[in-house]
Amino acid sequence: MKSEKTKKKFFFIIIICIVIQIFLSTVLFKDSLYLITSESMKPTLNRGDLVIKGIKSPEDIKASVSDGDILIIKGPEYYYRNGIDPFFFGYLANNTPIIHRAIDKKKIGDTWYFLTKGDNNLIPDGAMRFLVKKDNYYLVECDLLKAVYIPETEILGIVKVTIPYIGFLGIYFPFIIWMVVSIIGFITLTKIIKRIELTIRKRRNYRDINN
Repeated sequence: MKSEKTKKKFFFIIIICIVIQIFLSTVLFKDSLYLITSESMKPTLNRGDLVIKGIKSPEDIKASVSDGDILIIKGPEYYYRNGIDPFFFGYLANNTPIIHRAIDKKKIGDTWYFLTKGDNNLIPDGAMRFLVKKDNYYLVECDLLKAVYIPETEILGIVKVTIPYIGFLGIYFPFIIWMVVSIIGFITLTKIIKRIELTIRKRRNYRDINN
């Protein structure tokens, strides 16, 4: 009995978490919810966290290594256009958002530019380049003076709210569904087999009594 109650509680918790994530991502924060899938912002943001976007004017965005605003960048395309090899961004697709902290800012003309870095990364974004990239031989240059400042036009917003770990449902959703379906299927099959065995036993007992 206890084991069945435990299973029911487990399924109930999983279903509630799935419902919460679906509600958050499709209703409440449809265009403002982002999933953390890397460890570049540890320990501030962890893999599996969900973050909600907030809007802040470029001039008000705080830039600091320790407590600067965490920016949501459209993707790595701007870096690629400025000569940064996709290797340094893990070959991210152009439209994959990057969520890193603003550590410096400057204004050129009427546009604000931001230098960003993951809290778990040693150097700012766009500060590494290949000097030599041939076969299995690589020579990499790290020059902070050549780090790429991202323009305000590439900024979608800032991280306003963090929901720890619930995003793992998004990362492992297919596996979770497969696991839940498999467990339910196994339990159902076990019950069917038990019923069949019970029916067979009853018929045998009935025949023995009548014989």
